[in-house]
Amino acid sequence: MAEKDYYQLLGVKKNATEDEIKRAYRTLAKKYHPDKNKGNKEAENKFKEIYEAYAVLSDKEKRAQYDRLGAEAFSFGGGGQNPFAGFDFSQFMGGGGRRSGRTARGAGPAGFTDIFSDLFGAGGQFAEEMPLRGNDINAELTIGFREAVLGSTMDLTVNGGHIKVKIPEGVADGQTIRLRGKGTPGSSGAPSGDLNVLVHVKSHPFFERRGDDIHINLPVTIGEAVRGAQIEVPTIHGAVKARIPAGTQGGQTFRLTGKGVKRKNGSYGDHYYRVEIVVPPDAPADAVQKIESHYAENPRANLKSAL
Repeated sequence: MAEKDYYQLLGVKKNATEDEIKRAYRTLAKKYHPDKNKGNKEAENKFKEIYEAYAVLSDKEKRAQYDRLGAEAFSFGGGGQNPFAGFDFSQFMGGGGRRSGRTARGAGPAGFTDIFSDLFGAGGQFAEEMPLRGNDINAELTIGFREAVLGSTMDLTVNGGHIKVKIPEGVADGQTIRLRGKGTPGSSGAPSGDLNVLVHVKSHPFFERRGDDIHINLPVTIGEAVRGAQIEVPTIHGAVKARIPAGTQGGQTFRLTGKGVKRKNGSYGDHYYRVEIVVPPDAPADAVQKIESHYAENPRANLKSAL
């Protein structure tokens, strides 16, 4: 099934202004309103699609998300739920039918109910019956480095209740997790809003994340660096045995492929460990005389030429 094009549904260009979108919506809402198309199922479906398009394009944040991800980013509550699910369109016919008595003015898409007051009059009764999607809720959550990289499930208190938040593997500091339908309830059968959780990730005492890679400074002894050795390298996925070659220099960096952070495509970044040669604080001076004799030149000689 082809994805809906909200701009095409309203008959506007992708760079249309807010006023152009609003005018187009007014025109189409008048044309396909159920009062003018009684018994016309096709017009009713068109009316629903127009509302869905305007609900997104009239909101700056949702419009930007739609431009990036398309209509699948919304689905009005997940699972393709229609924003008019459970709504009785007979309430619109001839201005009759049961009224809820609730005022929805100012809710939902910007100016949505006000537009229908202007269009159809009736003392705002039409606006009172219009199904309105619930508002989104914004929250923040601080998690550990390990939970962010490996994924987890955390408890978050929202409006006095506990909600389980699934932390996807590889979430980054400053990323927002959207939970469909966990915002405030909608009215007249419309879906609930979403819960947007801004994630803060604590720093780790040893690991540092750079994009999808993880870096660590790895201390080694003088003997391990000179002779080479098999060592254990700690990674976020567990310890890994690796070799450092004989003659390894301080600051030299090695890579463990696929031991970093999970990417969106399912692959993993890498783990880098930078060698730090640790000198014992009480090492006797004569213990390193033989090593000193093997320096062909002053190791800082190349720095002098740069001055």
